[in-house]
Amino acid sequence: MHRRDFRIPTWTKWTLLGLLLIIIVIFFFLISLYSDIQDSKTHGYSDAEQRVLQETDVDKIEDTRRYQADSLFHIVFGKTKEQSVIVFVPENVDEELTIVNQSEILPYDTVKENWMNECVNCELIDIVPAIIKGNELWELTYYDEANRYVIDYVSIFDGTKYEEFRFKKMFE
Repeated sequence: MHRRDFRIPTWTKWTLLGLLLIIIVIFFFLISLYSDIQDSKTHGYSDAEQRVLQETDVDKIEDTRRYQADSLFHIVFGKTKEQSVIVFVPENVDEELTIVNQSEILPYDTVKENWMNECVNCELIDIVPAIIKGNELWELTYYDEANRYVIDYVSIFDGTKYEEFRFKKMFE
């Protein structure tokens, strides 16, 4: 029996090596892109937290979020020696901080319960503190019974409606 010696042509080796190199480069690019996107979500958190610690009586920070309306705000949940507070930190360092005592506001659970009683067949996305033109609010985002995306703003103090946006899908 005659045995044939099989060899891969040189151009095939170089093509496969080139493809492998391209796949590795794309993989590292995607990892870098993902990391940059994640960092952008928390960009400015540490500066906002430092500002709260320096300019207020807050001595413990529990959580930080962001809220974008006409301008960007970082929302810092913290504690002083006596109470829990929410601090709205504007992006512009020349603007003043807004401090709200959590004992004076409508609790998250109450806002959620009120919403559930009003909107029975709705799907809640999130409830977060917000500030619009100096008004401290709760921002509720959800899908209503007509499957519209809704952004609802209610007073953080008494739950009165401030503003509401309903978006209808144009394409399915």
